[in-house]
Amino acid sequence: MTRAPSTPSSPPERARFELGASPFRVKGVLYQGTQAFFEQNLQGGMTSLLSEIDDPALRAFIAQKFLPSGWYDVLPVPDLIACEARALRMGLPEYLLHRTRYQAKRDLGGVYGWVLRLATPGLVATRLPKIMSQMFDFVRVDAVREDGNVVEVRFHGIPATLVDWLHNALNVYSETALKLAGARGVDISLPRARAEGEVQGVPTVSIAFQLTWE
Repeated sequence: MTRAPSTPSSPPERARFELGASPFRVKGVLYQGTQAFFEQNLQGGMTSLLSEIDDPALRAFIAQKFLPSGWYDVLPVPDLIACEARALRMGLPEYLLHRTRYQAKRDLGGVYGWVLRLATPGLVATRLPKIMSQMFDFVRVDAVREDGNVVEVRFHGIPATLVDWLHNALNVYSETALKLAGARGVDISLPRARAEGEVQGVPTVSIAFQLTWE
């Protein structure tokens, strides 16, 4: 079940950095996907989206030119999601699911399309968590454990404000990739996040991940 993103705060209240300069970064292909999505799905494109963003710093951030393999602050994502949903006149859970499905199809058919050329759903399942983690420069992944048609993994170092967004991404990307690889049914278990520590004023957590398929 998709949950609404946590109340946004970009950067978080205790953070020791400005918006756009956090130590938590994501590849630019994510933000390129946002720009492409709104050019294709909203009348007025990015101009209309920018009109929904009151914060000048956040507006300038998403309006910039992103390089696909460049590294950019990921903490603006929750605030941007709220603005994006408002621009499309959609509720947060509905928008988040719709938007993530778009991004998954875009990524898995493009930048990470080679994943789907792997021979079996099992191979896709064991490699997908590590591939997804490579989108970020701060995520650590425990060794993937495989038992038949079950894969377990834990992601470490996740900013707490991104938990709901990442839970949704793990659900959608896993289901999309495994079904395209031939799986008939996919079940994703994502237990409660576990507190780990703090980085420059940002609380961090780990996320457990169990993937089962038929």
